[in-house]
Amino acid sequence: MDAIRLHIQGLLNSFREPKSHKIHRTLPFPPQTTLIGFAGAALGLSEGTLWKEFKSLRVAVVDVSKTSDLGGAGKAEDLVKYKKYKDSDIESSIYVRELLYKPEYMVYYASEKKDILERLFNAFLNPVYALSLGRDDELITIKSVEKINLKPIESGEFEETILPFDPVEEGFEIDMSSQRYFEPYSTVLLPSTFIVKNGVREPAGFKKYIFLKNLKIVLNKDGGFTDGKYNFFFL
Repeated sequence: MDAIRLHIQGLLNSFREPKSHKIHRTLPFPPQTTLIGFAGAALGLSEGTLWKEFKSLRVAVVDVSKTSDLGGAGKAEDLVKYKKYKDSDIESSIYVRELLYKPEYMVYYASEKKDILERLFNAFLNPVYALSLGRDDELITIKSVEKINLKPIESGEFEETILPFDPVEEGFEIDMSSQRYFEPYSTVLLPSTFIVKNGVREPAGFKKYIFLKNLKIVLNKDGGFTDGKYNFFFL
């Protein structure tokens, strides 16, 4: 399968868990909608055009922060002050926003239409808008943009990535000898697309996504791909 692979690094980035309130927890990796929006910024598309014409764009992500000088993304917390209305009065309050420090990812894009991939490749080389992951000011650096060919796999090791299915239903193994420390995976219900009507964006296509952070599992399931170094599933 033809695809585009981006090696990117941020400085301070966050991907808010939708159910967090007073403490805005961050997901460890950018979810599907964030990655598609990232492509839309490079292409310079309006939200209406992006979610109508590019919602079928296939995306995947692998966290490679552990290979950096830090040995993994750090974490920080930011205190944010905001105003809220209570009856006729205005009160001040704060919330805590969790941030990832120097996260680093391999991001993959694939499409059945070669012209879309070509447009996207050129857009990442010369993006229309400044590229960010998370909030608008959470800019990233593109370390490389490559055209690659992915190979399908029917089984393999998966780690530091997102799965679009529950591995329990498929059956998986954990090689205890290869990881002295690991964490349970997290399951998050997130939208897979947005519907834009009259300039208002509504989340749609909610799916369960599995985040493998600090966990390596062995899966026997077809539908996965490899670039020769990292294994993943498109979301």
